[in-house]
Amino acid sequence: MLRCVILLLVVGLWPLAALAQDLESLRNQAEQDPAALARLQQAASARDAKAAFYLGTLYSPLITRQESTVVKGWPETLHWYRQAARLGCARADFDLGLVYEEGLGVAKNTQRARKYFSRMAAIARTETASPSSASSALGRYTGIHKD
Repeated sequence: MLRCVILLLVVGLWPLAALAQDLESLRNQAEQDPAALARLQQAASARDAKAAFYLGTLYSPLITRQESTVVKGWPETLHWYRQAARLGCARADFDLGLVYEEGLGVAKNTQRARKYFSRMAAIARTETASPSSASSALGRYTGIHKD
């Protein structure tokens, strides 16, 4: 019975794992392919931070390529960047910092820009820290402390 459960989990999660590894490629396909756009939207809606970030870049008026599947606009861009930032995507925090620093689609707000830049830096420090300092940093943010 346990083998069946494990097999079902592996089979069910395998497509998501493959998708997570190739989200940038999926984002690029989504520029022209509505099916790829739907897969990217599905991953972002399932709380995949990187998928939400890449979806935001697809809608961003600053990133202009040959997108034919979306209408560029700040409201949709900001929605997905905020979703990605809430899920811990440092790149989304950085882009949101720029958005507020420059007043792109929002009122200029240097205090909010600093907040996003600080969050991005904290995530980067945690991700690049040695294993022992990463767990210490995690404890500071979650209340979990190493004994």
